[in-house]
Order: sequence, then structure tokens, then C-alpha cells
Amino acid sequence: AMTGKFHLFYLNAPSESYATGAHHQAATVGYGVTKDFLEIEWGAHDVLRADPQGWDNTSIWTGDVLRIGKGFWMFYTSRDHHRDDGFTQAIGVARADQIDARHWQRISRLPLEVNSPDYEPRGIQGDLSVHAWRDPFLFRWGGDTYMLLSAKAAGRPLGRNGAVAWLKACDPQLNQWQPLPPLVVPGHYSEMEVPQVYRRPDGRLALLFSTTAALDFTPESPHQGGIYAMAAEGFEGFAHQVPRNILPASSGLYACRAIPELAGELIGFDLATGGIRRSGIQTHLQSLDKDFSDIFLEVPE
Repeated sequence: AMTGKFHLFYLNAPSESYATGAHHQAATVGYGVTKDFLEIEWGAHDVLRADPQGWDNTSIWTGDVLRIGKGFWMFYTSRDHHRDDGFTQAIGVARADQIDARHWQRISRLPLEVNSPDYEPRGIQGDLSVHAWRDPFLFRWGGDTYMLLSAKAAGRPLGRNGAVAWLKACDPQLNQWQPLPPLVVPGHYSEMEVPQVYRRPDGRLALLFSTTAALDFTPESPHQGGIYAMAAEGFEGFAHQVPRNILPASSGLYACRAIPELAGELIGFDLATGGIRRSGIQTHLQSLDKDFSDIFLEVPE
């Protein structure tokens, strides 16, 4: 949020592609502006789209937009349809001088791929969902920069291997990342999508993630799906906590984010109608440090 307005980046695809699931293959990043998420001024639907000649030649999936130095950087998810089964994911970076830029320019660096024995590097035959190395969420903590990702833990039972990966930046240019052991692997989910971390009013940390009902195997309430939350004193504590459902899939919303400027209200995709909808559920979660405006990043030509 800046100047009383929220700058909104969202995935979108032709509506006719949704019924067949083809929207996953056609998604682009769109831009909009809103004061309240009730009325949205929609801008271009494709400020970042797949590059037919690049490694990201399929579609663009969830990312994170940050103010870095004097410009803005977008960490995003994509895939190369020539590689493996076409669903092996990696993280790319694009930038713009202005947040409302019509086109974001890719930064020519190698995509961030799985580089750790802790995580599955590609999809596994017989698994219940595709490979996961997506949905980057960056923040600063204790003088370092970290990234969360939706991932699959290696060596875990198929269908129960959904994990939240976390990585630590090794250099000020955010070019090299050290994968750390999974932040959490509950063993109940095939996917832990769109992970985010916030600060709770009591000072503890809160981890949020989404999972579909079909891939939710929580022992107490299987196939509930939706948004889950975990609380811990520090990052190492999440591994010992049990996720709690705070917005079931029956709400019709998915991939919600908490909006700290709106009392932490959960806002997400409306699966029935498309578009973005407020949930009315206020979490009162507060943002961690996501301001990188004090650092200067070199832009490779």
C-alpha cells in the first residue's frame, strides 16, 4: 500500500480456459489499483507474461513484488515446457522503474531451481500433485533476507509431502540463495501453497498457507482445505506446531493474503466468480520487514 492505495498484482487467464484447467497454462500477471478491494481499477492484464524463447515459456505463476532500491522487483514462478513433464518450477526475477509499469523487464540471471537434497527437484510419478517450487515470499529478519517457497519435501510419502521451503540470501544482490531445511512438513498435505509469514499482535510469528480440499489429509478434519495458520515464537518453532484452519475452502476463497493495513483481513481469489474478494475475517496480523528500498541492486544487462 502506498499513498492510500494498494497496488494489486494478480494472476489471470481467459475465462473459457478455467473449466478445463487450462488456465494454469495461460496465466499472466495483471495489475490494478484499489483503496479497499471492493472497487478495483483494473489495468493491463499482462504486465508480465511467458517468454516463448525463455526458460519461462509456459505461464507465470504466483510471485512477490518488492520495492528494491529506486525501483521494483518481481520474483515470480514459471516453468519450461521442454523440461521433465513440463511442470518443474523455478523462480525468476523481473523489474520496473515504476510500480505501475506497462511491462516488467526480466533480469538476466539464472532461474532459482531446487538445489538441495531436502526438496524434490521435479515431479514424481504417482504423486497427487505436480512439482512444487513456487510462490516466493521475501522478507528481512535479523539482518538477513529470506524467501519462503511452496515445495515438496524429499523422501516423504506421496500425497503427504507438501512443505514450506525457506532460503537465505547469500549476497546483497539477492542472486545466490542457500536452501535451509524445510520450515515445516506437517505430513498431512500434498501442497502447501502461497506461504506467507507475519507477526501476530502478541509478538509471535504466524505462518499462513493454502491447500485444496482434495489434497488436505488433516487427521481431525480431512478434505476441509482452505487457509491454514501456524504460530511460533521463532522460525524453528513452526516444525513443532499443528496447523489450524482459519478459512475453509467452503468459503469459496483461495490463496488468500492477509492485508496488514486492513486489520490483517484475509483477501483472496473467488473460485466461483473469478476476481478478488474480501473474506471479512480480520487476523490483525502485521507485516514483517519487506522494505528493500535502502539497498542498491545492480541490474545485469
